[in-house]
Amino acid sequence: MTVEGTYEELTSGFLKLTVSSASGANAPHVGDAAYALNVPGYVFILKPMDPGSDQIIPMVKSGSCPTSNLSANWVTVTAERGMNASDSNQDFYGTFTFDPASSQASLPSRYNFDQTDLGSLSLPPGSCNEGVLTLTGADMFLTDNGGAIVHLGVDTPSDPSDDQIIFGFAQQSIGDVANLAGDYAGLAFDGNRTSGTGIFPVSITCDNAGNCTGKGIVDIDTNTLTNESVDITLSTADNPSTGFITGTVIDTNQPGSTPGKLGCVVNLNAQGSGKNIISCVGQSPGDNTKIFNILFISK
Repeated sequence: MTVEGTYEELTSGFLKLTVSSASGANAPHVGDAAYALNVPGYVFILKPMDPGSDQIIPMVKSGSCPTSNLSANWVTVTAERGMNASDSNQDFYGTFTFDPASSQASLPSRYNFDQTDLGSLSLPPGSCNEGVLTLTGADMFLTDNGGAIVHLGVDTPSDPSDDQIIFGFAQQSIGDVANLAGDYAGLAFDGNRTSGTGIFPVSITCDNAGNCTGKGIVDIDTNTLTNESVDITLSTADNPSTGFITGTVIDTNQPGSTPGKLGCVVNLNAQGSGKNIISCVGQSPGDNTKIFNILFISK
């Protein structure tokens, strides 16, 4: 399939991609449009084109295989189907290391939503070729600054229920929640959502104290927002370890609902772009057993 088109930057913070020509099986039609979040030269996140899909399409600028020890923070972006967000024995974010000399990979820390470290985990040896690190059951697509997109479940291609997508960022100190203040565009997933797709575009504003308000975007082209909102509190920087921030999410439209706990990984000034990337996994404020994800990028 070959697709050509144009793009424009919208005030909503998204890119709009419009097809001008296409050929090949199942090619899109001329005039079809898609929307994406972008950090130039680093990461490109495509919103699902199928309105019924709950799968984002992440892409990164291809990096090379590491020649020295690799250390990264990771966070679950797309969880395995049926994962229980209230399970205290389940890890949702943590740290990763890879030693190219021994081809040994490990997870030194694995955190649940109570910020409890569930202990280290050694992984089977891996191999790397042209920036793709292959481990048993997983492919890691490496960036040129120590980040990665990880696809778990590749050893069972006929069973999508065990697929997971994980983002990895180079370990970097946040320092202070005030460093995250600003306006963001993002994509959110709420496993408790009962109507429409679980993934939806959002506009988020964070103040110097880490108090963020997010609203759904009804029309990405015009940046028309809903009246409904969620309140996200990013409370403790570099917790439970360097490069993470923890907090809560509250659905202001559901009075009395239990706030969901969040664990987020942060990349400040990604690739010198002036843009921050924040990727959070947490509990849905409507049902703490369901997964809530939000990825937001500075406008």
